[in-house]
Amino acid sequence: MGTVEIVVAHPAGRRLAPRCSRLLKRLLKETGRRGAGITLLLASDREVRRLNRAWLDRNRTTDVLSFPARGDLEPGQPHLGEIAISVSQAARQARQARWPLRDEISLLLTHGFLHLLGYDHEADGGEMRRLEEGLLDRAAGVRLARRRMPWGEARAASGKGRRKRPEDCVP
Repeated sequence: MGTVEIVVAHPAGRRLAPRCSRLLKRLLKETGRRGAGITLLLASDREVRRLNRAWLDRNRTTDVLSFPARGDLEPGQPHLGEIAISVSQAARQARQARWPLRDEISLLLTHGFLHLLGYDHEADGGEMRRLEEGLLDRAAGVRLARRRMPWGEARAASGKGRRKRPEDCVP
């Protein structure tokens, strides 16, 4: 099995980290990439906004960022890349969707993982969404049908609705 590294930079991340580690290992297995490594950052809005600004020139927070690797970290040790999740944003979305934070984190983690594999929901005619739904069910036991707000929809914390911008999910 490849290396799964979880970096906790948000207080709630400590209790989420073990589940995230198990899910990442299952996702690696389900997609035939057992030997690959991956890094996950469970962060604050501020940290995700900083990453978004530094790497993508987007000065705003978002729920998940994916940074595909450009090569192996060590010879013979494939590394898929890094995923950063804003735990605070995920918590807001979980409340709005009226489902558990652990399920929202599983959704975001699976979404970010598929971006690391090169999937692009903006251009693939629904292929990524279908794969995402199946992987969530098999690897995490999470069914999107239980989410009370359609996936891809987000509301501002003020209660005003808005559609999630395509660039909020980074391939």
